[in-house]
Amino acid sequence: MIRVYSKTRDFELSIALYKEMLLKGAKPNWITFSFVSKAAADLGTLEVLLGLHCQVLILGFCSDVFVLNSLILGYSGCGPVDYARKVFDELPERDLISWTVVLNGYVRSGRAKEAVELFFLMREEQVMFDEVVVVAVFTACAQLRDLHLSRRLESLVRECKVGFNSYMSNALIDMYSKCGSIIDARKHFDEMVDKDVVSWNSMVSAYGRAGNADEARKLFDQIPVKNEISWSALLNGYVQNGAFKEALLLFSEMKAKGIIANDTAITGAVTACAHMGSLDLGRQIHSSLDKEKIKSDVVLSTSLVDMYVKCGCLDTAQQVFNEISKKNLVCYNVTMLGLAIHGKASECLKIFCNMAKGGLAPDSTTFVAILSACAHAGWLEEGQKWFRLMTTAHGIAPRAEHVSCMVHLMGGLGFLDEAHGFIKTSSVKPDVVIWGALLSACKVHGNLKLGKLATQRILELDPSHGGAYILFSGMLAAGNKWDEVMEVRKKMKEIGVENRRGWSCIDLQGNVHEFHVGKSFHPEIKEILPVLGSLNIQTALSG
Repeated sequence: MIRVYSKTRDFELSIALYKEMLLKGAKPNWITFSFVSKAAADLGTLEVLLGLHCQVLILGFCSDVFVLNSLILGYSGCGPVDYARKVFDELPERDLISWTVVLNGYVRSGRAKEAVELFFLMREEQVMFDEVVVVAVFTACAQLRDLHLSRRLESLVRECKVGFNSYMSNALIDMYSKCGSIIDARKHFDEMVDKDVVSWNSMVSAYGRAGNADEARKLFDQIPVKNEISWSALLNGYVQNGAFKEALLLFSEMKAKGIIANDTAITGAVTACAHMGSLDLGRQIHSSLDKEKIKSDVVLSTSLVDMYVKCGCLDTAQQVFNEISKKNLVCYNVTMLGLAIHGKASECLKIFCNMAKGGLAPDSTTFVAILSACAHAGWLEEGQKWFRLMTTAHGIAPRAEHVSCMVHLMGGLGFLDEAHGFIKTSSVKPDVVIWGALLSACKVHGNLKLGKLATQRILELDPSHGGAYILFSGMLAAGNKWDEVMEVRKKMKEIGVENRRGWSCIDLQGNVHEFHVGKSFHPEIKEILPVLGSLNIQTALSG
């Protein structure tokens, strides 16, 4: 019956029956161990596996490779892979399954370095490997982003004369694209005789990852038979390259053609809505999840929180956040950052406290959110306290973004000399962002002397930094130092620094309208200008 329940994926019943079996004094055999291990792994019940492991030792199955492989598979699926490795190391003899399961366990756990080390140990012991091992080790290299190691491993695999099938070639393309070599990825793609849809999708993703959205689109148009992953690969390529408008147009095209978007495509579309400020479309996508019976995972839900935050709908963002059953650190960080930017410092810290109660350890980004919240609220003592606790209580070394937040905090309150002193005494080497925070504060408070120093430091690091020139020029103009303004403008012209024109967008009935400073190419500009003129007059009259 345990076997029947396992095959029908009734894993809870399998485990319940196993426990009943033990209570009645019946002894499990090698088949029982195999199916219960799988059930425990699928349910993520580590305690059942630990109990099972004890039974294996008590009943004398500690030399049965089949039973021990079942345990390794179970531990790899639901517990720390170290448990699986311990059983593996104690095996009297290892077969290919033993090696493969542990190697894949390392890859799934993101412990790519250990996966590669295990592969080399496998070669030392002259164990022949198959395509599953090759794909796993290529995936590990992709996680490490190590191009030299990737080429070395490809050569080693080819030396062993392992025949490359599409499964392995697709992993090879993915590995090289993630290691930053689009040339190697394309070379292997072009050499493939039988390209399947996965091959095409991998290459579309590779071009998107490499920043070449145009080439991704060309390849996408050549795919003989597209699936939903093909569409999501191109859509997310657009998002990664900041082509948010194109991403939303592609999403609309998907809908028009009746293609059901997967989680990845929906997440990409929601991210594009966040950057475009397209609240109406974002809401439509959100409401369609229930209608189309799409279960929102933590990644999609987090993107919805981010979208609502960026569009200023904090209540809805908080509601979506509260509905996430299994919140991860990214989810907490996104919500906290959103609240911080909107000046909701108390709410931000409250979420941090809830996160800590849940046992999640903060990371560097968490403290960027906390310090940003303190900066926006003007909480100097609170900010200083959290900056200290970040290192003393949580062991997180300060980074440039943390120092920048503190400079914003002190500078915003007018403590410019203190902010400058903080930069000088910090263990973090000041970058453009840190000096930029000081320069912005100097502009607000009219401190020309310190503003000039901050500008000089920025230009030493980045001579073509247009923002520094423009901010300092504005400070000079505010002080009526027009000769110096002209000198700055002349310098900008000499080195080819341009004042980047601002732009904004308005979401009207699901359509996003873009407006650029100094441009008048909007199709309805003739109707818009008189309305803007009227608004300007009303604003002036109201003071």
